[in-house]
Amino acid sequence: MKKDILYSLGQAPNGELVHIADAKQDISYVCPACHQAFVQRRGSRKRPHFAHKILSPNCTPETALHYGFKTLLFEKIQSCLSDGKALPIKWDCPKCAGFHEGNLLKKSVSVALEHSLGERQPDIALFSEQQQPVAAIEVVVTHAPDEEAIRYYDRRNIAVVVIKLNSDQDIQQLEADVLKPDSISVCPNPKCPMCESHMPKKRLLIIDGDCWNCRAPMKVAAIRGDMGYEPNLNSDDARLAAQHGVFMKEQYSKTVGDSYIANTCRRCGKFVGGHYLFIDYVAVPEYPRQELDAGYYCPNCQV
Repeated sequence: MKKDILYSLGQAPNGELVHIADAKQDISYVCPACHQAFVQRRGSRKRPHFAHKILSPNCTPETALHYGFKTLLFEKIQSCLSDGKALPIKWDCPKCAGFHEGNLLKKSVSVALEHSLGERQPDIALFSEQQQPVAAIEVVVTHAPDEEAIRYYDRRNIAVVVIKLNSDQDIQQLEADVLKPDSISVCPNPKCPMCESHMPKKRLLIIDGDCWNCRAPMKVAAIRGDMGYEPNLNSDDARLAAQHGVFMKEQYSKTVGDSYIANTCRRCGKFVGGHYLFIDYVAVPEYPRQELDAGYYCPNCQV
């Protein structure tokens, strides 16, 4: 996919990076990447942007965007650390299929731009109070960190934070209250004791429905995990459901040829199988429901 990148940042005489929207006509700006003179373009065919006064063949908008974004992010982090403020982040996690939120600077007291960590030099490095690197931030415009780099950081317990840019308009991300990296190499969720993969969170739904057989009011429990709905509830789930008025007991299903804990009607004794639990209760928006934190689970090991 071709990226939509223009020169939207110029460097003022005092070294400050200025967005084209804030650029003044009476000030001369230079390219932040090659330091050659810029002119301002404000035509109708393209959005406002800077352009080189004289063609600079060794400079590209991608290079300038990479430099400008990481510099502004570094300054934002430095400001937060100086003021003792948190930098909220949210990210989708490929390890558990959920999403997390937290403070990017939770373990950090200092930050460095393009600091060598031996074999690697991340765009931005965050350091602990003991001056140990705790996170490497990589701003990606063209090349993402390779697997060797990820392994290098992983062996040293350094989290890798990746921010991908597809347009110079992505600079606006830095103005948001919450930073949203494309990926972070660590997952705060616990690991499965059997397969050691990070476990997704799960939630217990308590649904106020009716019995499919006798139509009596019937509370029903279902598990919604970050990796999808789970047909079976374990004993801990059943106990939590019982505390909220759900009646469950072990039932034998001829369809699956096995017994499992199932939602059961107090009046007629009929139970709800896993398939019908979803289509007749979970997927019916008219039924009121509440959602409870039910811990973690492993969809691979059924733990």
